[in-house]
Amino acid sequence: MAHSAEHKQRDLVRERFTRTAQQFAKFSLATRTEEAARLAALAAPRGTERALDLACGPGTFTRAFAPRVKSLVGLDLTPALLNEARAAAVAANLRNLSFAVGDASALPMADASLDLVICAYSFHHFAEAERAVAELARVTRVGGCAAIADLIVPDDPAAADLNNRIERARDASHTRTLAAGELCALLEDAGFAVRASEIGERPRSFDDWMRVAGWEPGDPAYAETRRLMESSIAGDVAGFHPRLAETANSAGRPDIIYVQTSLFVIAHRL
Repeated sequence: MAHSAEHKQRDLVRERFTRTAQQFAKFSLATRTEEAARLAALAAPRGTERALDLACGPGTFTRAFAPRVKSLVGLDLTPALLNEARAAAVAANLRNLSFAVGDASALPMADASLDLVICAYSFHHFAEAERAVAELARVTRVGGCAAIADLIVPDDPAAADLNNRIERARDASHTRTLAAGELCALLEDAGFAVRASEIGERPRSFDDWMRVAGWEPGDPAYAETRRLMESSIAGDVAGFHPRLAETANSAGRPDIIYVQTSLFVIAHRL
């Protein structure tokens, strides 16, 4: 049963990001470049590292880390995203990279073979986050580093639940965004020690967020996600800090400006 659920989740992720590969790549390579540089600066690699970027997507974080390490492999479930990542690497003239289709639950690397593992904005798509972290721990040598970035939800369970309901209404491949403490505990339970962590906040346009997922006003997924987001405005009960914008969208309704909250974590393998 668990294997079947994991297989279904992989299919959902691959379908979602194949369908939206170009939109997502355009967003990520433009909007998350600053965050990728921030995580790379926090990790502070020396330049000698053998590194892995797990669930590398269109290569935003791969591109930021590559000039700072000896070699880097980008793994992702979705070939369409890997095509975007290869194109981004060529455009940036990066030559110490390779890309391959790979699964977070079974990494194709030997035990303790890596100095640095990176995983950005992907835990909320994993069927079993614990298994993915265990695999990262397995392939990282003692003293090696994990550099993690992901969305986080409020500590309040009700707010976290509604936050995740909104995310799943937008994207069926979303599993669960963790709270900051949960994410750090996940790393520590797998054999990492958290050395540094920072919170980041980014204002987003709701309509743009929906377009990146492939939805426009009039689509059922757009309507349901907007209904839930609007329901959270009074009292900010999902932790998105949403507010109605002054400008109208193509449907003549005001956009919603909300905030994505992320955690950047550096942890060392014990």
